[in-house]
Amino acid sequence: MLLLRFLMKAEAIVAAAAYAATTLLLLADVVAREFFSQSLWGAQQTAILCSILAGMIGLTLATGRGAHFRPEFADGVLRFKAIDRIGDLISAVLFAVIAYYAVEFVLESRDFGDRVPVVNLMLWPVQIVVPYAMISSAIKHAIFALNPQAKDELRTA
Repeated sequence: MLLLRFLMKAEAIVAAAAYAATTLLLLADVVAREFFSQSLWGAQQTAILCSILAGMIGLTLATGRGAHFRPEFADGVLRFKAIDRIGDLISAVLFAVIAYYAVEFVLESRDFGDRVPVVNLMLWPVQIVVPYAMISSAIKHAIFALNPQAKDELRTA
């Protein structure tokens, strides 16, 4: 449980820093364009990369807090104690499968030498956040399936 709390705090710090960087880069670019008639080279592309990082890490934070949007119309259809555990187990498996394909995607991007337009950075190091987010979410759902109290403890932490 301590590991999950640490992970959530670290992910929250990374997401907040990425959102702050996105905001500062875009603000600086607007100021440069409005006052100096020239945009900051690579600011918009870097802001996009930061927002991708923030969004993917946000997925893991939402998983940990149980904050995903979900339909509630069928909540009473299946009424037995293990339904939450089964849901978390299915989610863990789905995230793990998606993580596998995300790793394949990143490796292929690396092999092809894909680059970010304008700033000409290798794309695969940025894409690593996708498999990370899927693996982190899979682990969290697996822990929740094994220990449902962990979910409640993380929501209140």
